[in-house]
Amino acid sequence: MASKNKKLSAVAGIFEQTLDGGIRKIPIDQIVPSEDQPRLNKNINIENLAASIKQEGLLQPIVVTKDENKYVIIAGERRYRAIKLLKYNEIECRVIKRIPKDKYKLAVIENLQRENLAPIEEAFAYKKLKNYFNYTDSQLSEIVGKSRNYITEILSISELSEQWQKLATEANINSRNLLIQFAQAVKIGEGNTFINNYIKGSISTVKDAKVFLKTKKNPSLSTASSSAQEQKNPVSKKIENILLNSEWIDENKIFIHIEIGNLKNNNFTLETVEKKLLKSIEQIFSELN
Repeated sequence: MASKNKKLSAVAGIFEQTLDGGIRKIPIDQIVPSEDQPRLNKNINIENLAASIKQEGLLQPIVVTKDENKYVIIAGERRYRAIKLLKYNEIECRVIKRIPKDKYKLAVIENLQRENLAPIEEAFAYKKLKNYFNYTDSQLSEIVGKSRNYITEILSISELSEQWQKLATEANINSRNLLIQFAQAVKIGEGNTFINNYIKGSISTVKDAKVFLKTKKNPSLSTASSSAQEQKNPVSKKIENILLNSEWIDENKIFIHIEIGNLKNNNFTLETVEKKLLKSIEQIFSELN
């Protein structure tokens, strides 16, 4: 996690080093949330946070900027909401001076670094940041410390209309990677089919989703796949069934239990059986990939 957020932390650190205001307590009624807050569900786990603050105190002040007669939150809206829930009259703040663009950049970076955003929230935060500063995907990837491919893929989620976002939420498609695949399905006009297959369970992994997209983009692949399955060697089919019922220890290791009878009158050795099985299994995995 530390290495993953290395660049992000470095960018946030630059802002922290240049914070120009002191820390002081400000009345709650003089503070307002920012309209540019990336988080859509702003009350998530607020009760737990409030309980923690009540017990341990506010470990880190929120960051605000003066705007006429109010203080606008740049970072720490959840802490602010938790304090309001506790009915405290004031909250410790660091007051800084920032131009509007810097305010939003700092708000996005603070949320991405400290609070796990939902994939849709993250996608729209990146989109707004990209549009606000007219960044390319490459420039944005450098700023937030993510790969260019990651940025391009997650930005595809932000292309979903509100209606598609609602349908995905109702279907409990919450995984970032599955949402990326879903966005691709919507793009080729297969959004509803994707959701129906997800609800039925025929799409449950990213691999399932990619197979679905491949067959929809090239229907002949589906026919070829079925034909190849029918022509598969009976021994390979039997071993594939064994694999499907085996125990996956982790993503790189599998425990297979095989019972083989009638070896007494054959000139098989354990080494020969092992080699043949390994060869068949390798063949199966090459066909499955």
